Amino acid sequence: MSHALLLVLWLAGAPATDIQRAEAQQAYARGQEAMRSEAFEEAAREFTTAGRLDPMFAMAFYSLGQARMALKEYPQAVTAYEGCRDVFQQVSSLGEKERAAIDRQRDDELRELKDSLQRAITGKIKGGSTVGLQVRLEERIRVLESSRNRGQELNGGVPAEVSLALGSARFRAGQLPEAQKDYEAAAAANPGLGAAHNNLAVLYMLSGRFDDAREAVRRAEKAGVAVSPQFKQDLEQRAKAKP
Repeated sequence: MSHALLLVLWLAGAPATDIQRAEAQQAYARGQEAMRSEAFEEAAREFTTAGRLDPMFAMAFYSLGQARMALKEYPQAVTAYEGCRDVFQQVSSLGEKERAAIDRQRDDELRELKDSLQRAITGKIKGGSTVGLQVRLEERIRVLESSRNRGQELNGGVPAEVSLALGSARFRAGQLPEAQKDYEAAAAANPGLGAAHNNLAVLYMLSGRFDDAREAVRRAEKAGVAVSPQFKQDLEQRAKAKP
């Protein structure tokens, strides 16, 4: 059981107060501002504070994972994304009233993220890498939009994009079997998520599952991913060299 899940379970009987939620939102906003200027250490501190104040604040954990990935602190990124996953799983077991309240909070966050993305695209946000900022904003937008899809119950309430991010953090941390499971969960939750199939192709090739790797390449390309020609060449060379 992850440290993040233990934290969520420990506080499950004592949900955040309105004051704590407001303070968590303030810390989260400061973290977002730090991310815009690529002050990733500061962002990580603020997102950690937000998650501590409101343990059901899924996007605080997800954003913390993004900050840790930017810092190349991959084991810490794994823990952060696990925290995000655990919150989504917890939310899926809540009653309609509690879920509706969380959905309203996520809708507000989604509107703010889309506004920030538009400002980044039009050059109204200065400092740091505009491209990197757009990528991180788009990732969070996809997570929130996916979380509103009730079909996610098939994946325990976890958006496919969260499983994808967790798999990527595990891959970077050298946890390849675990990364494969996360990518498979992402692909199962959203078969059209080409990045999950593309990443599975790499892991299948590394483990000698060449037919599975070819099928993953096919699915990735069907989903619109431009799979590296060099990778496909390497895949065929390894398959031919198989004893």
